[in-house]
Amino acid sequence: MNATVTSAKRLGYGALACILLVILVAGCGTPDPALSRGVSAGARPEGRILFAAKGDIQMWDGSVHQITKVGDASSPTWSSDGNRFVFVRTGDAFSDLYSDTIDNNHLAQLTHNQPTDQEGTQAYVNNSVWALDPSWSPVADTIAFVSDLQTSQNYLWLMEGLGNPPHQIPASTTNGDNVENPSFSPDGTKVVFTQRTTVENDTQRSTGLWVVDLNSGQLTSLVKADSGAYDGAWSPDGNWIAFIQRDGTNNDLWVVPASGGQPTKLTDGKQLASPVWSPDSSQIAFFEVDGDGFKVSYVNFSVGQDGKPTTSDSEKLFAAGGIDATSAMSWTK
Repeated sequence: MNATVTSAKRLGYGALACILLVILVAGCGTPDPALSRGVSAGARPEGRILFAAKGDIQMWDGSVHQITKVGDASSPTWSSDGNRFVFVRTGDAFSDLYSDTIDNNHLAQLTHNQPTDQEGTQAYVNNSVWALDPSWSPVADTIAFVSDLQTSQNYLWLMEGLGNPPHQIPASTTNGDNVENPSFSPDGTKVVFTQRTTVENDTQRSTGLWVVDLNSGQLTSLVKADSGAYDGAWSPDGNWIAFIQRDGTNNDLWVVPASGGQPTKLTDGKQLASPVWSPDSSQIAFFEVDGDGFKVSYVNFSVGQDGKPTTSDSEKLFAAGGIDATSAMSWTK
């Protein structure tokens, strides 16, 4: 078990959210009035959004409802039919994937990572395993997630069939560093993910976006940014990948063609995290710093006749206490 990863995860998702808040607030800047907005306000978002707050999975469907009552839940992801979801439960130096339905009548543990060794011993730490950042395929009961199973780094794994033994995606190990936040293409054949890289004589770390083809194993660099690009989210129409890029001291929303190309900045001077697309790809929601916590805001998204993406000004969608901004959202009809 990687000692650095263990230390970080022991903080817990709530503590990590606090750290993220400090980083984002420290980066507050002045919006650029020259940044144009070519999209007028459209219809209010519809559907159902899963997110984590105060250690449980919550759902917004016009109002906010608590779904789980476990106190250690994070990172929810909807099934393709919107009837089930997978999420993470975090224990002492380990985490597992669980699935359930909205009525809480079908809770199932999908991984079993808690060591059998005595808690607090070195053996317990050495044998602990993390399962993190699940993403449910839009076309099958396949879960992509991050784990350090059998390795000292967090790489991508696939679970094909809920509860079946997972297998590692070898291409995710190519660059030799931790990966995060997988997101499926709408046809289920590719995954975009964040990978950390070490630069400047092994003293500085950054993040970039990569795409792996699950059929061929081909790995493609999608976005490189000296200051960091992360939280990639594939649009349901397959055309775009939204992500957050650290731009100086800000954390703004960007998009890039899923096939590769020039990224486009959509917000300026914001403190954002964890973008998620509406089911029809017309809106993007994200966590935004709000005082000493976070709210969920959104923009309307469109592409002009010149092929350039643009958005409306961001609007508040909803707020909730104790939002875990390190934990992704998931949006379904």
